[in-house]
Amino acid sequence: MSSPPPRTPIPKLDELDLVIATARLRLRPLDERDVDDLWPLVSDPDLPRMMIWAAHTDRSQTLAFIQSTRDGLARGTGATWAIEVDGRAVGTIGLGDIRFAQAALRVDRAELGYWIAPALRGAGLVTEAALAVVRCGFEAIGLHKITVHCFEENVASRRVIEKLGFRVVGRQEDDAWRDGRWWAMLSYELTAPEWSDVSTTMRVQRPVP
Repeated sequence: MSSPPPRTPIPKLDELDLVIATARLRLRPLDERDVDDLWPLVSDPDLPRMMIWAAHTDRSQTLAFIQSTRDGLARGTGATWAIEVDGRAVGTIGLGDIRFAQAALRVDRAELGYWIAPALRGAGLVTEAALAVVRCGFEAIGLHKITVHCFEENVASRRVIEKLGFRVVGRQEDDAWRDGRWWAMLSYELTAPEWSDVSTTMRVQRPVP
């Protein structure tokens, strides 16, 4: 598997066209107006049970989150999209912790994260959105590696990750404390050359060992 050298120059995220249309979705950077759609969802205590964030208790938290995504885009450290269905934001998906350089090294990597309204789960929309964002990460942004983590018990998220062809890196026992217990975490990664193979066949599914 041959890997080309890093792209030069390092791209400026806020200068890229990050609006993406898929068969059923429109993905676009978040806007402050999305608070009206997102607040009823992110304030549900059950929504983030398998995620690293807590439910919002005030609309100001949702607004602050939206602003943080815009700040991350301007700094070049993250790209977050609204998952839009029929003109409404029903979830978010993003590439966070984007890093092109670390000291003397080029690393060109990011971490994938996503969620969608519970009523829309099971319809393949997250997989559709994630496929588009991973393609954007490799082909438009020029990343070399995308990583993703999930709780071992988050079966739905694991299905999404594995459908996209991510390779299992490992399992971290007692990796995070939440809701009165320790949780095991699974780690996955996908490199640009692997993506070239996956995007050609889209039949790669690697079971968790």
